[in-house]
Amino acid sequence: MKQKILSLLLLCCLSFSLAVPASAASSLPFSDVPSNIWYYTYVKDLYDSKVINGTTATTFSPQGTVTFGQALKLILLAAGYEEQAPTTTHWASGYYRLASQKGFLPSNLNLTLDQPITRLQIASIAVRTLGLTRTSSKSPFSDTTDQSALILYDHGVFTGVETETGLLFKPNDNITRAEVSAVIWRIDQLEEENTPTTPAPPAEETGDYFYFGGKKVYVVEELPKSTYDNSLFQVNENGFLTYDSDEYTCKIGIDVSRYQENIDWAAVKGAGVQFAMLRLGYRGYGTGALVMDPYFQQNIQGAQANGIEVGVYFFSQAITPEEGAEEARFCLNTLKGYHITYPIVFDWESYDSSLEPRTDGLDDKILTQCAVAFCEEVEAAGYQSMVYSNLTYFYLHFDLNQLVDYPLWLAQYNSRPSFYYHFDIWQYSGTGKVPGIDGNVDLNIHFIPKK
Repeated sequence: MKQKILSLLLLCCLSFSLAVPASAASSLPFSDVPSNIWYYTYVKDLYDSKVINGTTATTFSPQGTVTFGQALKLILLAAGYEEQAPTTTHWASGYYRLASQKGFLPSNLNLTLDQPITRLQIASIAVRTLGLTRTSSKSPFSDTTDQSALILYDHGVFTGVETETGLLFKPNDNITRAEVSAVIWRIDQLEEENTPTTPAPPAEETGDYFYFGGKKVYVVEELPKSTYDNSLFQVNENGFLTYDSDEYTCKIGIDVSRYQENIDWAAVKGAGVQFAMLRLGYRGYGTGALVMDPYFQQNIQGAQANGIEVGVYFFSQAITPEEGAEEARFCLNTLKGYHITYPIVFDWESYDSSLEPRTDGLDDKILTQCAVAFCEEVEAAGYQSMVYSNLTYFYLHFDLNQLVDYPLWLAQYNSRPSFYYHFDIWQYSGTGKVPGIDGNVDLNIHFIPKK
C-alpha cells in the first residue's frame, strides 16, 4: 500500500503508523475477526502492514463506530494531505479546518468531531476530497440515489449489500471499523489503478483484461463475448423492453416469489408476458434448511394454465459443493409431475454480515464449485441449468473459467446492459409494474438466436 494510505489514523479506536507494508505477514491476534468473515482480508492486510491495531491486544471491535474526526483524518491522508496539527484543544481540529477551507464538507453536515459518522456522510466527504465522478449512469441501490453513494459504487469503494429486494447502501447506518478497513484498502487499490472501460493490453503476457470497480478483471477467452447492439433495445406499448436484430429475437418475462403473493396469471399473460422464472425454494441463511417457496405450487400451476412458459430458480446459501448438489436435487424432486421449458437456475446471493449468515466469508473458489455442482446435478437429470448473478459477482467472485458450459442470467438494473460476456436472460428492472401483480416485480428479457 502507498505511504499515504498507511498513515491513516483512527486515533484511540485504531492504531496507525507511517510504516511501509511489512514484508512478512503475521497471524491476526484478534479473537473477533475469524478467518471466514468478509472483512478478514482487509483487516489482516492493514495489520500485517503495521497500519492498524485492535481496541485491545486480542480484540478488534469490528462493529465499533468511527467518529467524524477520525473519518476526516482518514480521508484527508488518503487524498495525500499532510498531517494536521490541532488548532484547538481537539486533536482533529486541524483536519476540520483544512476540510472546511477546501470545501470538502457538505453544507448539511451537522456533526461534532466526536460523533459517529454514517456511511453516506463519509461517502459525501470522500467524493469531494478525492475528486471522483461517475463512470456509469446506472443507479444500483434501492435505498438511495445520492450521487456520492453512486460515485463510490462506480469506483468499487462501496459495494452495498445484496438482498432479495435489491442492493442496499444503508446510507443512515454508522460506518463500522470493519467497513472503514475495507474502504482504506479499496481506496488504495483505486489510487493504484486506472479504470478503462474496454479491455487493454496487459503489462505482462497474461491475457487481456479490463477494470471493474477499480479491480483488474482478466478476460475469459473461452467465454463468448456479448454481441448485443444496445441501439436495438426498444420499449413496447406495454412498457416491456424488447430486442430484435439479425441474430436474435426475444421473449418477455418476469421472475416472482412469495413476495408477489397472489398473482392473477391470466392478467399477466394478457399483458404480454411470455415466460416466468419462479422461485422454487431457498436455503435458510442461518439454519441451512431447504424450504419450498410457499407460493411455488400456486405459481407454476397458474402460469402454465395460462400458457406462460416456466423456469425455476433456487435461492442458494450453499457453502459446499455437496450442498449445491443437494439444492439441485431438492429442485428436481419438487418438479416431479411438472414439465418446464426454461432452466433450473442457481441463484446464490450474499446477506448482510450483521445477520451473521452461514455464508459470510465464503471463499470464491468454493462458491464457484457450489454453482458447478448444482448445474451438473441439474443437467445429469436432463434439464437445462443456468447461473444467475450480477456484475460484481460475475466479474469479481465467480471463476467464469469454470462456468463456460452454463448459460448466464444477468441481473443489471439499467436501460442497457454492459456485461462483457454473452448472457441468455437479462433481469433489467426490479421495480416493474405488470397487470395481475400487486407492487413491484422483476422484469426480464430472454434473447433467442434466430438461427
